[in-house]
Amino acid sequence: MGPVLTDKEIRQLMDDQIWGTLLAVDDGQPYGVETSFAVDETHLYTGTSHGGRMNTCIEKNPRASFKVVDGDHRGHRYRAAIVESKAEILTNRKDVLYCLKIIYTKLKMNLSTIEARADRYMAGNDSLTLYRLPLLKQSGISYGM
Repeated sequence: MGPVLTDKEIRQLMDDQIWGTLLAVDDGQPYGVETSFAVDETHLYTGTSHGGRMNTCIEKNPRASFKVVDGDHRGHRYRAAIVESKAEILTNRKDVLYCLKIIYTKLKMNLSTIEARADRYMAGNDSLTLYRLPLLKQSGISYGM
């Protein structure tokens, strides 16, 4: 195992990557899905398919983790970080807009569509369920970097 990442290095890794793995518990078993995400100073924001398995898991048990990895495909060099947290399903329009804005900005998507998307989300007509995870406990390691 390599050196432990500092909080600053963990934040840099999260800012550098656009994909990570959201992990939850499904009837006592771990379950994970890859998803895009963004972070601010206090929270990680992400989303999964509305009505999908992850959505059901988090509704039953909000305990969740989010894993981010960057490295070569052979594992000779990597950085990895995990956030252990509690996922909150976003239901407030202001929170939904904020989540969409920081994710769309990170992904370089057109921000002009977020108001309409937030309206669809609030009406229950969107394909995503959005989550906010407080950055409660973070840890990370690197190897060969």
